[in-house]
Amino acid sequence: MSGTFSVVIGIAVLAWVIWNQVRVREFTPRRVRIAGILGLVGLVQLVQAAAGQSVSTIGWALLITGLVVGAALGLLRAATVDLWVADGTVYTQGHWATAALWLVGMGAHVGLDLLARVVAPSAATVNASSIVLFIAVGLGTQALVTMQRARSLPGVPATTPERVR
Repeated sequence: MSGTFSVVIGIAVLAWVIWNQVRVREFTPRRVRIAGILGLVGLVQLVQAAAGQSVSTIGWALLITGLVVGAALGLLRAATVDLWVADGTVYTQGHWATAALWLVGMGAHVGLDLLARVVAPSAATVNASSIVLFIAVGLGTQALVTMQRARSLPGVPATTPERVR
């Protein structure tokens, strides 16, 4: 899969993620599973991009730095999400800050991608192909932290912990 195609997929996934972040939704285990599925897709894209290429250590370091940034922003976004319980169901809704942190993350990813093109040209395709993996890491981190926050809410039924996993 080409780097350009991966970027287009990444932008489509990001738009879908941001739209879902700012609307009121029930918090379910599906959020963590979706991050896992996106992570697998992102890994496949990354492996395909790296196949047959010799990627420098600096290139891999930039890729890992990007994933760490994605996880850190996921932690921050989790703090911007409102949580509440209604009729034993946990609901969430993000706000402008949640969406803004997604955009900051994408800016950081693009910046690291451009940096990779300059300092580690062998990693340019690999870094461009990591956008879906970047989204998955951030989304997964955010979902796991939100899940922990949801478990501590008053009114969450102790008999149905699967609702907030």
